[in-house]
Amino acid sequence: MVGAIRPTIHLAALSVKIVVEPEQNGRNGASHLPEADPERIVSVQDFSPETLRSVIAHLEASTDFEHLVYREAELDAIWTITGFFLVNEPRSSERETVRRLHAGVHRAHDLVAASQPDAAAAVLRAFL
Repeated sequence: MVGAIRPTIHLAALSVKIVVEPEQNGRNGASHLPEADPERIVSVQDFSPETLRSVIAHLEASTDFEHLVYREAELDAIWTITGFFLVNEPRSSERETVRRLHAGVHRAHDLVAASQPDAAAAVLRAFL
């Protein structure tokens, strides 16, 4: 289960950033990702390292055509969110990194479409 969602609205930039805080482990408070279930669609609300790790884990677990369709949809969502960032945050110090991620997600999407989810995972892993 995902932890708290904390929306942040930047009125000057007219953008909305949604941060999903990972679920906390009850014993030591450490965050963790749920086990990858390729039949489950990952809820993509940002392009954080946690989101990328979850998508990577699901890519690596995907074996069926239906799984790959889900992974393409998740990559589409990341690509869209990074595209919004690039349009709405032209002066951000993170712009070049996000631009590279945007291109990498496009490449990963093409690899999934070519039934190469492990190669797509490797592309995304380079951004962690």
